[in-house]
Parts: sequence; structure tokens; C-alpha cells
Amino acid sequence: MSEHSAAPERLSLREHVGGLYTGAQVVGILGLVVAVLLGYFAGNEFHTFFNSYLIGFMFYMAIALGGLFFVLVQHATKAAWSVNVRRIAEWYASTVPVMAVLGVPILVAVLSEHGPNALYPWTRIGWNLDRGFKGWWLSPGFFVGRAIFNFIVWSIIALWYWKQSVKQDESGDINITRRMQFRAPVCLIIFGLTLTCMAWDWLMSLDPIWYSTIFGVYYFAGCALAIFASIILTARFLQSRGLLLRSVTTEHYHDLGKFLFAFTFFWGYIAFSQFMLQWYGNIPDETEWFKAHGASTVVPNAFSVVLIILLFGHFLFPFPGLLSRHVKRNPKGLLFWAFWMLAFCWFDLYWIVAPEFDQGNLHISPLDIAEHVSIFLGIGGIFLSVAMRRAAQASIRAMRDPRLDDSLAYENL
Repeated sequence: MSEHSAAPERLSLREHVGGLYTGAQVVGILGLVVAVLLGYFAGNEFHTFFNSYLIGFMFYMAIALGGLFFVLVQHATKAAWSVNVRRIAEWYASTVPVMAVLGVPILVAVLSEHGPNALYPWTRIGWNLDRGFKGWWLSPGFFVGRAIFNFIVWSIIALWYWKQSVKQDESGDINITRRMQFRAPVCLIIFGLTLTCMAWDWLMSLDPIWYSTIFGVYYFAGCALAIFASIILTARFLQSRGLLLRSVTTEHYHDLGKFLFAFTFFWGYIAFSQFMLQWYGNIPDETEWFKAHGASTVVPNAFSVVLIILLFGHFLFPFPGLLSRHVKRNPKGLLFWAFWMLAFCWFDLYWIVAPEFDQGNLHISPLDIAEHVSIFLGIGGIFLSVAMRRAAQASIRAMRDPRLDDSLAYENL
């Protein structure tokens, strides 16, 4: 980053955020309005709308929860390298309360939909789920109660860490760092349990017969990929505006690239493990799910193509693409792979959700595409506007963290 050595360090986003914040809000509101209208005129009791909405919501939720994970794990490990980029993750984590509001349509659908086009089949009238614990777990009231509890817990943790971080900018109190470090391990345990619960509820229960004990880890891998890609993209955007030119260096991008590569491999490992163990067990309750999602050479369906694209795009291409040290130390090259992985995080969720609605028939009509795009922009606009508003409230990096000097002077071995 020597080309920036003479540039003044600018650490305030206030003069930049006004137009961006308003634009994101307008795009968000218009996107959601268009999505509702498209869902209404589709004439299928908002079947298309909820399909797209669940995918879009869980995508942005992955970024928010990934941000919370990043903040907690940096404090738990007392990491110094990440101090200069940690605040970006704090912005995204602090969107959880707004994401809770954006999740209300899903909760309303769970409580009110009982027809053949219900979002979750276990809410339908006459659905027989006489399966002991699973039948008790998948009841609408309990589902909504768990969701509210999870959002409250995540919001409390995310906002507390954000407020403590900003407070330290003013006071420089080292005890603030000690308190955040002390609470981080317990918060990580709570985070892991609640994230697993959400993955089971909001995604795995789309097929209430299927089950996977590592599905929560599978979704977590997507959350980690989403936040590392988002931090890279955000840091590059800020530097394009003349911000963080000295604070975020090639060394920081190198570490972010290493994590992006590591979780690409981790996602592939978990995805293969989940498939291999259930294929080997050959239990109908498990294998039918993979068959519906195209993972069958005996009875392939339209989603077999989606699965092949996911395999190559989410793992086989980015694995060698991110392997080289030179790629990780090239911000422009890393920017490409960050965009790539973020796109395939969405595509992964599409592969999980869409077959449950389309029953093995891949529908890519103009209406479906318009619905996906409008919801992606709608939820994304609101999500980014909240993150930008948070960013404008304080310095865009920690100012008086006790490990700040170590982060500024950080070099990879």
C-alpha cells in the first residue's frame, strides 16, 4: 500500500454517507413494494414471494450473523491483526434488530398459512407429524417463540459489543477490552447454539422429514464466507473513497483472503461430509432430500444442473483460485473472489430452498427472476442503509483499542 503513504488518513464516513444512505433506503422500500405486488399478481397465494423472500432474508442474515461471529472470535482470541477491520463486522452485526423486523413476514406466514401453498409443510391442516420430539418442536407457536428469543439474544450481544467499542474510542479504557474478551467465549457458545437452532428451523424444516446433525455447521460455513467476503468488499469500497488508506494494508487483505480460502475449503468439507454420510447410511428419510435437490444419478432432475454449478462455483473453482499467496495479497484479485463467493452464498441458499417449493421442477420464468431481484434489492437496501447509518455514527476503525499499534504495524510471516 505504499502508493497511499502520503495520503492523509480519513476515518469518518459522515460526509460520504448521506446520498448513499438515502439511495439504499429508497431502493430497499421500492424493492419490497415491487416484490409484494409481484407476489400478489402471481396468483399463487404468494407462493413465489415467500420462496424468494426466505432466500433473500437468510442471505443477509448470514452476513449479519457472520459479522457477529467475527467480532466475538477476534475478542475471544485477543487478535491484534483485525483491529483495523473489526468495526466493519460490527456494523453488519448491529443490523440484527432490523433483520428481526424483516423476518416478521416469515413468522406471520408460519402462524397464519395452513393451505396447500403454506411456506412450511408442517403448518398445513391435516399434516401428520406424529414423530415424538420433532412433532412437538415443529409447532407454529414454539417456532415463533424460538425465533424471537434468538433475535433478542443476538441483538443484545451485537449492540453491546458495538456500544463498548465506540465507548472505548472516547475513554480509551483498557478495561472495556478486558470485559469484551471475558464475555466473548460464553457469547460464542450461545451464538453457536442459537445459529444452529435457526438453521434447523428456517431452512431444514422446509422438509420436516429430512434431518442432518451438521446442517447448522453447514449454514455457519456460509455465514463465515459471507462476512469475510463482505469485509473485503467494504474495505475496498472505503479505500476507493479515500478512507482507511493507511489502516488497512496488503497484510490485512492477506489474512482476510486466508480466511476466505479456509472457509471455502471448510464449506466443501462439510457439504461433502453431510452428503457422504447420508448416502452411505441410505435411509429414505435422508436420501429423499438429496434426490429432490438433484443429487441422484439414478433419477436426476432439473436441480442436478444447479447442484453441478454449485459444486464448481462454490468449491472447485475458488479453491485453486484463492490458493496462491499472490492472489490474497492482490486487493483487486481478492475483490473478484469476494464478489464470486458472496454470489455463490446466495446461490447455495437457492439450492437449499427452491426445490422444496418447485418439487424438482426448475422454474426460471421472468416473474421468478423479477421476484428474486426485487427482494434481493429490497432487503439489501434496508440492510445496507442500517449498516451505513451505524458507520456514520463513529470512526470507521477503532481509535483507542490497546492493540491498535500492533494492527497498524502488522506483517504476515
